[in-house]
Amino acid sequence: MPRLPKCLVVVSLLVALSGLAHATQLVDRVVAVVNGKLITLFDLDSRVAELVQRTQGISFAPGDPRAEELRRQVLESMINDILIEQEAARLKINVSETELDSQIDELKKKNNLTQAQFQAELAKEGLTLKEFRKRMREDNMKKRLLGFMVHRKVLVTDDEIRDYYEKHKATLSTTKSILGPKVSGNISFIMVPTKKQAEELRQKIGAGTITFADAARKFSIGPGRDQGGDLGDVQVKDLAPPLRDALTAVPAGQVSQPVMLDGKAVLLKLRTGKNAAPAKTPQPAPSAGPSFESVRNQIQEMLYKQKFDKLFQDYMDNLRSKAVIEVKL
Repeated sequence: MPRLPKCLVVVSLLVALSGLAHATQLVDRVVAVVNGKLITLFDLDSRVAELVQRTQGISFAPGDPRAEELRRQVLESMINDILIEQEAARLKINVSETELDSQIDELKKKNNLTQAQFQAELAKEGLTLKEFRKRMREDNMKKRLLGFMVHRKVLVTDDEIRDYYEKHKATLSTTKSILGPKVSGNISFIMVPTKKQAEELRQKIGAGTITFADAARKFSIGPGRDQGGDLGDVQVKDLAPPLRDALTAVPAGQVSQPVMLDGKAVLLKLRTGKNAAPAKTPQPAPSAGPSFESVRNQIQEMLYKQKFDKLFQDYMDNLRSKAVIEVKL
């Protein structure tokens, strides 16, 4: 799985944990209209309340200005979701019940869960089976839409890969986590479907029966999986408060307690001290650098991510430019 660009990682983490304890009174008024579809304050605060439940009640202090800012990000996410759903409907993109059944069966098999155990795990995370299926359907529709409209347009040519190699080969590394003079944020990240699975992984990592990196590669469904959970140049300050709190609660090098994130469980680890100076890029040895073939796939992945990020933003900007959106929050 390709590593996500920093902006997408940060946005995904912020959006998923946005506005975690906005304690305003629920008033059913319209806060946004997207091509005629209403988003009410009740809708928005219901989403916030749901997130509070999934993050085990982690909240902002009263009056914290970050709460309102992140709450607006939740609204922006809801607007984007509606735009993508409307576009999927226009293109007649659909997901059948059979496909959902198959995916749920695969999920249960992967986690050795019976139907009753699976529903019990959903209940722990504040979800009914009906709500979970609805989310799965929406996620699948979005993936298909983006796959059709964005992924198919991303092309990285051999000439581009070769050109990048010739310009940067003196600073390229054969390690998969870093390309060129890039600073690591030192954060490792694992996302798994259930809190129970996260707790079991945490125990195994603590006991030394598996490394954090190997656990990420084998079990994680989140960003940085193929890099052993490495989030790249994401810094602690970039994370939403619940994730920062989880890292603060344990010394560097130890694994955090599970944090619920959009219905899934997350484990985090800071690989070096919180105040450690950024790692310096090692000076290349006097040589021709790594061979082209040894870094070709890394370069292709990096260039692909850059192009995908730009095309995705252009695509959403285009949807917004054609939409009638009124925000009243």
